[in-house]
Amino acid sequence: MTELHTSRLILRPARPDDAPCFALGVSDFAVARWLTPLPFPFTLAMASDWLRGPPAGHPERALFIVDLPGKGLIGCVALGPELGFWLARTHWGKGLGTEAASAVIDWHFARSNGDAIFSSAHHDNRASLKLKAKLGFVETGRDMRFSHALQHNVAHVLTQLTRESWMAGAERRCA
Repeated sequence: MTELHTSRLILRPARPDDAPCFALGVSDFAVARWLTPLPFPFTLAMASDWLRGPPAGHPERALFIVDLPGKGLIGCVALGPELGFWLARTHWGKGLGTEAASAVIDWHFARSNGDAIFSSAHHDNRASLKLKAKLGFVETGRDMRFSHALQHNVAHVLTQLTRESWMAGAERRCA
């Protein structure tokens, strides 16, 4: 997997030495509550295991650590069966999530024949849903998923971004 660069970020493959910052970032409950598959608290051992390789059943996963030069690891963008991401709370609201996700989406469509990327978010995660809408994701349905951090089922909004929609939006993004 290659390293991706944006105007403000470096997105790179995970390394074992990322585990402490990774664990710290997702151990903030304000972040963890939105990360359906991750337990809370998320320990250093869990982070080490998670970064070591794709989880069982997800060998196609691409994981990019989001580095902000001078700040280090501030988040993660993963692309497997679904696009997922998180940023440390101190970096929310600065457009970094949109920037990082856009780079991964560009990378994915440039290297694959896939026609769509799928994603989902808690029904009340307005920030994530707004970011996905900005990228061109559209709602395709709803379901219930078990949140390990919240320890109960949570309604999820299912979304999809087609290659055609992404390419059409490229003209708007570049303008």
